[in-house]
Amino acid sequence: MNILLLSSGGGGGNILRSLKALFRRDLIVTQKADARYAERLRRAVTTRFLDTNEFSLADVPKEERVVIGAATTRRLGSMHNPELARQALEESKNDVEALLSRHSVVIVIGTGGKGTGAGTIFPLAQMARQQKKLVIPVFVRPSFERHEVEKRRYDHALRVAEQFDSAGIRLMEILNDRGYTDADPEPQSVVWERMNLPIARGLRGLLYVLWDLSQVDPSDLSSLFAGKGRLRIGFSELDPPVGHEPGDDQIQAAVRGCWDNPYCAFNGPAGTSLVCIQGDWSNVVDGKIKGQLAALALRDAAESPYNPLYARAFHAPRPWGVTTVFAEYTGNHPALDIAWSADKRVPLRLNFLSDADSIPFEGADEVAVMSMDSDVTPSTDVAPAGDVAPSPSFSTFWEFALALNRSDPAALRLAENGARSDVLMDGRELRKLLGTFWFRSVFPRLSPEWQDRILNVLVEHVTIPNHAIRNGRRTVHLHEMTQEQRQQMMTEPSVPDASRADLQLLVTVATLWGEEALGRFEFTPVPEAADTSRIALLLQPFRHS
Repeated sequence: MNILLLSSGGGGGNILRSLKALFRRDLIVTQKADARYAERLRRAVTTRFLDTNEFSLADVPKEERVVIGAATTRRLGSMHNPELARQALEESKNDVEALLSRHSVVIVIGTGGKGTGAGTIFPLAQMARQQKKLVIPVFVRPSFERHEVEKRRYDHALRVAEQFDSAGIRLMEILNDRGYTDADPEPQSVVWERMNLPIARGLRGLLYVLWDLSQVDPSDLSSLFAGKGRLRIGFSELDPPVGHEPGDDQIQAAVRGCWDNPYCAFNGPAGTSLVCIQGDWSNVVDGKIKGQLAALALRDAAESPYNPLYARAFHAPRPWGVTTVFAEYTGNHPALDIAWSADKRVPLRLNFLSDADSIPFEGADEVAVMSMDSDVTPSTDVAPAGDVAPSPSFSTFWEFALALNRSDPAALRLAENGARSDVLMDGRELRKLLGTFWFRSVFPRLSPEWQDRILNVLVEHVTIPNHAIRNGRRTVHLHEMTQEQRQQMMTEPSVPDASRADLQLLVTVATLWGEEALGRFEFTPVPEAADTSRIALLLQPFRHS
């Protein structure tokens, strides 16, 4: 996968410098462990610093500079005028479009404090979207209350965000206001650096997912970034000593750090999300991370549309951590039409480590330029023209649900009126499917006939052990619990995993079909567990004396 990291203006350039430094360190560390992997990773990512002021790029290698509007600005900057910056971009439009065309993913970073970033970040994102690229815009809204900018520039920054919303382009908007604290007053430059680092660390984790799509379906990413609304990025370091697993306190702090990013403008519930776990530890740790993130997402609403995608970055060098990208839920919408395969014939300039950096990479000439293979290209099935009855083109219901989740045209037609189709529906598979959060966004797309068929199969093939679970000082069986009690117990860490799985099934069924549907299920008795409390163990020797 070919990724372009493109900054716009001085503020965006500062964030990109931080990200480049982090990634450059990663390459040096990785080179020592796996030279070929490091070379592939280096070749996948390109950095470019776009500006109207040639002098602000003096510390950037020449091949990474993109100076726009030579005739418009004479390379001296936009004079803090966003409109002049937009005209400069229009002058250099052909060159910029040629740059974008060589990459499948474009991450564009800009700030609204002056002129170039505020005037070009939205048209740059539009250009990338028109070329069917996956575009991830990061825009920093300056502070008016803290006197970073005057009112007219602040108002322009607000209009930039409105432009993204009107165009239906997801925006990661960072609010500088939230970087200042009255209890700990600091210089403006310190505040900016403190905010830049989490952004850079989060984007660093995101790169490990985007450059290698072996773990995430590209069509799922097409849904994650579709629709209007905000994105929220989070990063937390989770780096235990060599040979040790992170403890529960460390995991909880990392999850909370990923969830509570105070700098991002994000008001609605979390819809689709991407969780990138970096670290060489057990799947038990992975499960705790995923479960705690899910508990936070579902805390305020049982019918939350939270729909996670998971990826592991096994080769990420230390420091390890967790990166999350949440999309603000704005309802169901079609996935983006993205051309994931960049033109393989276009040679890429690979500039994370340019000649000016003077960092040797052994064996670089032996490594082929990385490109997208056909086996990770998203499905391009086209619905037949005319009013044709849907055909059973999916061998299992799971396959059908996945296609429906990415708004496949054939699946959408089948969801409307194909409940009597020959799609295989297995009870155990259905139970597993209901345990995934992404299925909640699929369920409303199914016709009432489909929904009834799913419930009938579940009732026929699934029996539920009637677990006895401690709730405060009393013990309650599953079939006696209210929906509120079940939801509460789902977040309790003391609940055994087996009981938690059955609790989750009951909560999901009651959420999707109503609580009365639970009356159709069979609850089987569970043998009483032996009393293993500390007092009971102490008294054990006296029971048979």
